[in-house]
Parts: sequence; C-alpha cells; structure tokens
Amino acid sequence: MGGTKFVVVKLKELIKTVVFAVLGVIILVGLIWFFLSLGNNDSGTYRDGVYHTQVALGNENAMVSVTVDDGKIADVALSEVSESTMVFYPLLQSAADEVCKEVVKTQSLTIQVSEKNAYSAQAILEAVAKSLDEAKK
Repeated sequence: MGGTKFVVVKLKELIKTVVFAVLGVIILVGLIWFFLSLGNNDSGTYRDGVYHTQVALGNENAMVSVTVDDGKIADVALSEVSESTMVFYPLLQSAADEVCKEVVKTQSLTIQVSEKNAYSAQAILEAVAKSLDEAKK
C-alpha cells in the first residue's frame, strides 16, 4: 500500500510555466526600474544646445548666445559684435561678463549687477530670457 507515486509532467506545460515566469520577472524588474527613475529626473529645466538672440542697441546689433548643458545654463556670451558696437557701447562686454558669471552661478535671471552696467546688463538679461524661453522643455 505505501507504493510509489508517479508524477507525470508534460513538457509543453513545463515550458509554458518557465516562459511565463521569466516574462513575469522581466515585467516586474521593468516596473521597479520605471517607478524608481520617475523621482530621479534631475536633467534640468532646459533642453541642451546653444540658443542665440539678437539684441538691438540703437542702430547696432549684437548676438547673445546662451549655452545649455545637462539642462542647466552653462554659458552666456556676446557673439557677432561689431567694432562699432564696442565703440558706442564700451560697457557692453563687461556687462556681458558680469551677467554670464551671475546667471551661471545662480541659474536664475534674478541677479544683482553693478549700477554702472545696469542698462547694458538689462538688455543682455532680456536676450538671455528670450533664449531660455526657446530652450524650455
């Protein structure tokens, strides 16, 4: 009476079970990875790239370039500035340097600039704001 019991396992059923178990594990790992990476989105608020905005200074023009890297403001610079613009607006370059330093440091357009560069800095800040509007995600 205490004999041996035989268990019959069909190969097709065994293969189906293994396949579904592997798929279940893959889906579970994928869901865990997805939900853990949701809160870890520290890629910044801007798309990477270089954004240009033209600044009108009387009859002269200058180009302000804003570089965004890893979603953050990496650089603000004057580009395509003619000699005549630099002659008529001698404080423009120092204002651009000051704005660049402060904007990159604070990652904000709300910065303190010196009074001697107030008007030039304001023109550059407006151009930076336009460039950053283009760069928003």
